[in-house]
Amino acid sequence: MSDIRVRFAPSPTGFLHIGGVRTALFNYLYARQQGGKFLLRIEDTDQQRSMPEFEREILDSMKWLGLDWDEDLVHQSKRLDRYREVARELVAKGLAYEFEGAIKFRIPKTEVKVYDIVRGEVTYDSKEFDDLVIMKSDGYPVFHLAVIVDDHDMGITHVVRGEDHLPNTPRHILLQQALGWKSPKYAHLPLIFGSDGTPLSKRHGAVAVSEYRNKGFLPQGLVNYLALLGWNPGTPQEIFSLPELVKQFSLKRVIKSNAQFNPEKLLWVNGQHIRAISGEDYEKQITEFWKEKSHSPSKELKVNGASPNTNQFPTRGNWGNPDYPNGKENKSQDRGQDKIDPVPEEKWRKLITLYRPRIQTYGELKVQAAYFFASPEYKDLQLMAEIKNSASVVGLLKQLGEVLEDVGDFEDVEMLDQKTKQVAEAAGLKPKDIIHPLRFVLTGGTASPGIFELMSLLGKEICLKRLKGFLD
Repeated sequence: MSDIRVRFAPSPTGFLHIGGVRTALFNYLYARQQGGKFLLRIEDTDQQRSMPEFEREILDSMKWLGLDWDEDLVHQSKRLDRYREVARELVAKGLAYEFEGAIKFRIPKTEVKVYDIVRGEVTYDSKEFDDLVIMKSDGYPVFHLAVIVDDHDMGITHVVRGEDHLPNTPRHILLQQALGWKSPKYAHLPLIFGSDGTPLSKRHGAVAVSEYRNKGFLPQGLVNYLALLGWNPGTPQEIFSLPELVKQFSLKRVIKSNAQFNPEKLLWVNGQHIRAISGEDYEKQITEFWKEKSHSPSKELKVNGASPNTNQFPTRGNWGNPDYPNGKENKSQDRGQDKIDPVPEEKWRKLITLYRPRIQTYGELKVQAAYFFASPEYKDLQLMAEIKNSASVVGLLKQLGEVLEDVGDFEDVEMLDQKTKQVAEAAGLKPKDIIHPLRFVLTGGTASPGIFELMSLLGKEICLKRLKGFLD
């Protein structure tokens, strides 16, 4: 155990966003790697904008990501007397003065050197600084005062934060010197930019952690990707578990240049984690994910997360099939990601197993397998016309339908493969000449898992119904 103490200090004025998580993660990794303490402080002195629901969302997100903190949570709103005490001390020493009801710190005119772990030595001339308001007229502290008082009282040894705070650091050092306090060590992290070279914002995609959770990202996938935004392990390795990150992390390997957020790379990393977990964990997690979404009253993001519901999902029993939930053909079912109707357990297990190699988030399941939950929509009118206008293709599909009518259920994938190839070969054609149009008929698309596994998943009744409906 070392004496290193770091902190993450979010403000509950909005959702926990990607940039904040990256800062929290680097603090967490450094503390755990060094055997130190990782503390959490809620900077809630903004009376108008601080909301308890945002604080709950921040804490829920931290727990979901696995970034557990040490010691009790600290709230700035409960430490107002302490800030006022320090402000009065500075006034009493002649180092601060009252101005229109506020208190200003008298900036000493000197050279201030910031020794930054990431950026090296940075020098500032405080002659360019105006005197600094540290206490507002309403009796609430300004960020600069509250931060240095908290860091001192909490015994923070290293302040790891975004590069946008670097200009604040010389002012904080001057305040610490005025109070006779030792300054912590500083490490300012590179900012995160979008692909267009501007600071990450909503226009670049999801920003709040809650959104990623709501879309079916894995916490370990998000953590893994964010660790690579501004930190280089020094090896080609890209997929890390949290313990692996703790073992390898070093502030000395934090990159100075701005990091670029790449949504496609995040999806790829998350997909790798989906395929790395055990089959049991995968089934449990994706089932719970869709259970919660199905019983949530809205697909809109909730401040404090979705409420788990333990009603049956998937459900046992044989109440129909995907085309006929509750006995009615489902032609207008919402194809979004907000919910999935109950699915027989065996079908559900077969579906999620089939799509595990293909999905990159749990939320993608309903989009990629839309044909399973509702009748296919044939949006490619040109391809549909090509199939219907080809006498040979139509003949093949009709013949296949007749052959499959005489077999039992579709559980035997190899049998479906053999029967389909026999129909094609008998007509002097290649299997692909029937498989490609068959895939379109059954799914409405041109890409899917293996066609015969897909047919087994849908079942005999659905497959033959779709074939007949398309050809009629």
